[in-house]
Amino acid sequence: MKTTLHDLTAPVKEARSFDKWFKGLPKKTQDKLRDAGVLPYCEMVQPRHVFEINPNHRAWATQPEEHRVEVDSFISRDTIGRQVSNFMSMLTRTNDMKVRRYVELVRWALEMPGCLSAPEIAKMYGCTKQAVHKKANAIRLDTEPDCFGGFITDQMPLGVIKGPGKTPRGLRKSQ
Repeated sequence: MKTTLHDLTAPVKEARSFDKWFKGLPKKTQDKLRDAGVLPYCEMVQPRHVFEINPNHRAWATQPEEHRVEVDSFISRDTIGRQVSNFMSMLTRTNDMKVRRYVELVRWALEMPGCLSAPEIAKMYGCTKQAVHKKANAIRLDTEPDCFGGFITDQMPLGVIKGPGKTPRGLRKSQ
């Protein structure tokens, strides 16, 4: 039995305390509580803010023969990918070299179209190509493996392929 609405009015300190207690329970006990409708606050659906509708707004003033339909439409992964790619391309037009080189590094790490090569990015940072690879691996560790196209390349770090929390040897999060 999945409950979709919950009361989220508990103070933050108490909610965190309850979540910590709930996560400390054995898995079977957690499952029994979930079946009974008890969820930790971190898994509860957040309330949505609903705006008041002004019936006299011009957007609602349609002709009787017009049929106005508003729907929530699905945005495909390809559309999101194109939008992110266009946004990253716009960021490369900056005059700030620090922003530009980081954007180029992210584009290269995510293997986005039109990215610079590793030696060119290394020149921008004033470091070696291997250092660029380490920085790109750190970026890949912070993203989900399928976040940009649903593929795993031969350049993906082992931590991404194996799952979160497993950092490859010699690579620290701070790099």
